[in-house]
Amino acid sequence: MNFLPIFADGAGYRGFLTDFNTTFWSAVLRITEAMVDAAPFLVAGVLAAGLLRGLVGAQRVRSLLGVGHWTGPFRAWAMGVLLPICSLGALPIARELRRAGVPSGTVLSFVLVAPVLNPVSIVYGLSHIAPVMLLYFAVGTFVVSVGIGLIWNRVVSDKRDIDPEDLEQAPRRSIDRLAVMGSTTARSLVGPAAIDYGLALLAVGFLGAFLPHGVLQTGLTRDNVFAPVIMGLVAIPVYVTPTEVMMHFGHIVRDGYSLGAAFALIILGAGANVGVANWLRRDYGVKSLLLFVSLLIGATLAIGLTADRTIISGNATVADHTHAFDPFTRLAVVSAEQSHFGWVWSEVSRKITIDQICGLGLFLLLALVGIVLRILGDRVSIEHLMRNDQGEVATTANSRWNPRLTPLQLYFVGAVCSVALGIVGLFLYYPSTDDLFEDMNNIRVDAYDAVRDQDTRESRRRLEQLRSHAEKLTTSVLIRWQEPTPAQQESVEEVLYSLDTLEDYVVAGRFQEARTMITYVEKAYGNCRSEFRTTELN
Repeated sequence: MNFLPIFADGAGYRGFLTDFNTTFWSAVLRITEAMVDAAPFLVAGVLAAGLLRGLVGAQRVRSLLGVGHWTGPFRAWAMGVLLPICSLGALPIARELRRAGVPSGTVLSFVLVAPVLNPVSIVYGLSHIAPVMLLYFAVGTFVVSVGIGLIWNRVVSDKRDIDPEDLEQAPRRSIDRLAVMGSTTARSLVGPAAIDYGLALLAVGFLGAFLPHGVLQTGLTRDNVFAPVIMGLVAIPVYVTPTEVMMHFGHIVRDGYSLGAAFALIILGAGANVGVANWLRRDYGVKSLLLFVSLLIGATLAIGLTADRTIISGNATVADHTHAFDPFTRLAVVSAEQSHFGWVWSEVSRKITIDQICGLGLFLLLALVGIVLRILGDRVSIEHLMRNDQGEVATTANSRWNPRLTPLQLYFVGAVCSVALGIVGLFLYYPSTDDLFEDMNNIRVDAYDAVRDQDTRESRRRLEQLRSHAEKLTTSVLIRWQEPTPAQQESVEEVLYSLDTLEDYVVAGRFQEARTMITYVEKAYGNCRSEFRTTELN
């Protein structure tokens, strides 16, 4: 191995440069995967941005986030943990907060915490990570996001922020509020914000094109002091959804790898992206951007290195390897037969979920509406709806069906609604174990048939569905106020391992071994089903 203390070249490592097909189509695949993964969270972000401008209003947003008071970053942190968005979805909300005159440091605190700690990521994380360890890193995230917000407000915001001359007012009529909300939601996907989204996706593609396959399979262990630094360098251009980052975090903890690397991935991968950096550069200049980057990386690495030295978790050594980080790297090889967009979509569709399909459909619809509104320009402008004078607003009737809420009431209602929607979404996304096993019974039959028919594409699609269902089992138990037993967790891991091994044989074209492997998969699946049903009977 070359440069073992810094980089460990895992199995399949091929160097930073390879053939054109592998480089180009790996980049296209990683960008497409990121777009599909981001779609539902980005839609949630633009909808929240529309709500803030059209229904809440600038004045209430300012009161809610304590404009003019030093507690702003703390309030932004509390607001951030309520919204199920990703680092791209945080950008349109950040734009609306700045439009309302919220200090940029307070906005940064929100941007850094919302993609990392939110109802979706917390519940998903509890199914992969011990609560004590999750709490440790939640505190670390709090320190980084609030700390940077406080420093930024003191050093940059007081000097560089420009408050709006005429503060917008939410429209009086409900129909006008909905019009503002709809227009803001659609327009948030086009214009300057689209450049930020595009840069973030291009960074993902660049990493997917030139980061060698296998380079992260080894070396990210506790005994490698450079592990947090390595992950920090990789995580800066990476895009990771809140659920994916918790899954990777769980793999790192489970396999005994560097907790510092895990924290770097959470903050720098899920919490920030190149789009945020471009927004800061555009509005505040390169010097302020460098201050942000230095604060973010410095605080992240300090907490990450401290975690590696103070928390004992696992016994992995540099000799061990993991595939947890392969989705960040280039593919091993892309053949000439695979070098087309049809292959890219087949790879993405193999893993796409119903929430991603819905999110992608809404994203495309909103983007189309946003483009049309951009083309029409002032003919469909809603700016005049935001120019109510204070006198008219004060005399507006406070009817039963159109009540005027205080900032505290607004925060309470928002919190209750967010929690309620999160609970409903969780129970829909994580059905009962009986329902999961019922689906898996049907899927596994189709998967076995595809393996016997030597249908590589169908086999991989069905195996991915089985893997997705198996990964939901422990979370399904957890959200129903039960504690997954060690035997249940081990049985799930055994199923996942058997599915990964079977897929490796299928991808390699070794169908004779794959057919033999079906027996092992079936045994692991039967044991897993027995463990969950035994616990339910008890």
